[in-house]
Amino acid sequence: MNNKVCNMPNDIKLYDIADIHSGHPFRGSIEPDINGDVHVVQVRNTKATGEIVQDEVITTTLTSKKQPDWLKSGDILFVAKGAKHYSALVENLPKQTVCSPHFFLVRIKPAFKELVTPEFVCWQLNQLPAQRYFQTTAEGSLYLSVRRQILEYVPITMLPIEKQKQLTAMHHCAVKEQKILQQLIENRQQQLDAIAHKALTT
Repeated sequence: MNNKVCNMPNDIKLYDIADIHSGHPFRGSIEPDINGDVHVVQVRNTKATGEIVQDEVITTTLTSKKQPDWLKSGDILFVAKGAKHYSALVENLPKQTVCSPHFFLVRIKPAFKELVTPEFVCWQLNQLPAQRYFQTTAEGSLYLSVRRQILEYVPITMLPIEKQKQLTAMHHCAVKEQKILQQLIENRQQQLDAIAHKALTT
């Protein structure tokens, strides 16, 4: 096991290993602009599996004077507002991309990049222990919200880097298998629908 991991305290919190910022401060609704030069990741572009559906990301034109915090590969987007609170990993998005205010942007601190992978942190935030923590600390009645301080204090388990990579690789395989199975189910249903249509209309 990595000696640095061994020497770390057991009560690691997310804020110990990562910086956490709010999403871009859009005022009002985010208006799509096909001629815009900025891409915007919104909650509807993400999945609880930790993925971002890039084909659905819109472009817009920023009107605020605030310097955008452009997303980088390895950033983690945490859905802070809504019925579900999960994380998605930023990978290979266009250079000028921001996220909506419904997210917190989690970025691993440089000092920890050799000790923890963004994929592992993203995966861990979506697992049952962290999810239970968010469920018991979220605020609101109909529209639940996780405050930044709550996210900062979510417990993080540190494992050897190779173990982290093994777990996230298993996760990626499981997601691929689920997609294949879902496609097989949809294909079979289309076959059955075609058979039923032919049998009942001839």
